[in-house]
Amino acid sequence: MNAKKLTFPKILTLLLVGFLVVGAIYGVVRYLVLLPEGVGNDVATLRRVLWEVIPALVVLLVMYGVALTLYFNRIRSSITRAARSIERAGAEEKASQIGGEWAPVDSAVEKLTKTVNESVKSRENAIALDARRKTEESIARDMESALAATSLPCVELDFSGAGGAERSSLIAADLFDGFYLGRRTLCFMTADIWGTGFAAARFAARVKELFRDAAHSSDTLGEAVLRLNRALLNNNPDSLALTGFFAVFMPGTGELRYVNAGAHPPVLVGKERTFLRVQPGCPLGLYEAPELTEEYLIFKPGRCLVTYTNGAVEARNGKGEAFGYDRLFDAVKEGWERSLGADRIVSAVTEAVKGFAGAQLSDDVSVYALYYPNGIQAELSPKTSELERLRDTILDWLKDDPRKNKIFLACEEIFTNIVNHSGANSIHLNCQVEGNSFVVRFTDDGEPFNPLQVRPEGGYYSSNYAEGGMGMAIIRQIAGEIFYRTQENRNVLTIRFPVIKVN
Repeated sequence: MNAKKLTFPKILTLLLVGFLVVGAIYGVVRYLVLLPEGVGNDVATLRRVLWEVIPALVVLLVMYGVALTLYFNRIRSSITRAARSIERAGAEEKASQIGGEWAPVDSAVEKLTKTVNESVKSRENAIALDARRKTEESIARDMESALAATSLPCVELDFSGAGGAERSSLIAADLFDGFYLGRRTLCFMTADIWGTGFAAARFAARVKELFRDAAHSSDTLGEAVLRLNRALLNNNPDSLALTGFFAVFMPGTGELRYVNAGAHPPVLVGKERTFLRVQPGCPLGLYEAPELTEEYLIFKPGRCLVTYTNGAVEARNGKGEAFGYDRLFDAVKEGWERSLGADRIVSAVTEAVKGFAGAQLSDDVSVYALYYPNGIQAELSPKTSELERLRDTILDWLKDDPRKNKIFLACEEIFTNIVNHSGANSIHLNCQVEGNSFVVRFTDDGEPFNPLQVRPEGGYYSSNYAEGGMGMAIIRQIAGEIFYRTQENRNVLTIRFPVIKVN
């Protein structure tokens, strides 16, 4: 229940009404009491009662009026005082605006209010900028991962190309790329972006896309790099630049064409260990007509070329020592001697840099390797009569090695299994020297079959051994490493034999 607020006039009115009611009741009772006493007639009795009641009621009404008058006078005086106070406050405010005594206080309050508002606004902006920075960093990391994921290894029977990267705490967005121009021509690059953060990652993604487009639409590598430079100048809102090494390898002729745009010279490993001689070149994204030179050499079998960004040689350990060129040479050499492809060489370099610098790198490291092993190739018919050619090829290479007969017997077992069980129409043989090992690679177009998943029964000697075969167990004992993969619907089995001397 909601009760209305009782004010003083209401209370006073209620009291008045109460007294009136009481007076009326008193008059009625008094009139009824006097009648039995026989005091005159009824009119006289009524007149007597009225003279007793009416004066009291008149006094009561006068008191009521006086009380109301006093109350409303008090309210009016309060209102008057409030109005005067307001007038005085307005006058004081006007005086303060024209330099009165309140001017310093008002100025201080105004400055304090402005400072508080600016501090709140600055804090809100800082929170918004931090949230934006974290969002951009997350997007940039995803872009870095996508840049590496889209560069698939280029693996052929007679050469391979692969890239890898180690990322630093900063988003430097160094990149590598390798792709085919035509059926077998390999085009590859490494680039060091001048910048960090989201802008660098966006710029790296643009570089990768623009160079692929330029390489496919240009007649020469030099023209493709100049097109990339023009595209960067026309589409570079962050005003970034890069140094890079760009190359095209044609295995049919062994020709390697390359353009250096201010990058470190690549490492060249084979019988020699040296840097590839390159013109210094000019970074891209800075000048309309940069000084760039397209160079070439005949890339002979038995060599490996490794190009890299400056994060590799400039990585530092806890003592402040730089990784340097000597350690880079050693890592490439080790990967080349133990390699079955470019990906092994790249892993050797990136693992060496990361192991030297520890978990925290100060700059990104991007590496790309071209591996062109020394060897011979032959197409064999799926017939057992081809075993004589296989034997002559292997024994000719291993003429002075005491393990040559065991190696041939292992190869004979593999070739016989392919002929008898794969249903292949052709078998490709590739023999090559990789470091201190003799590597034999069989490629056939038969049914997919991984012999490494087959386990021999009854110990190391399989049941085929009694029939003249050796079985995979004996091959494992002779071979150092065995690898199987499928490529373009073909089985590829690679066997690595440690040897003493290769002819």
